[in-house]
Amino acid sequence: MKKMERDVFVGWVVVLLVILVHFLITVSLGNTYFAESSLNRMLWLSSFPAFLIAFVAAFSQKTNTILLAVRRGLLWTVELIVAFTVLAWVFRSFEGLYANAGLYWLFGAVLIGPIFYVMAFRRQHTKRIRTP
Repeated sequence: MKKMERDVFVGWVVVLLVILVHFLITVSLGNTYFAESSLNRMLWLSSFPAFLIAFVAAFSQKTNTILLAVRRGLLWTVELIVAFTVLAWVFRSFEGLYANAGLYWLFGAVLIGPIFYVMAFRRQHTKRIRTP
């Protein structure tokens, strides 16, 4: 499997896991029927697990350069935006979903996960110039 195809596949796995975690948080708060009233809180609570999911995905993909981390973070975030847009379209809740700041925290968490992994735990491969 080529690199980009693998990144897209892993991105959809990240999206499914983020949506599953968001669903579990929604159910654990006990507010499934009137979820729109507490949607912002649920999205805020989902952002930290989403960050961890993206972080672990970057670790499992052996992301070792900042350029690769940015590419994967952007790709996974775009896939998450597409998934939430489709869900908002199906449930007819664009105004309710995209008016919440928590959604943008969720997108930012998925974007920052791979970048944070590279910045914190990987060294860049740089050539050192030897001086005589």
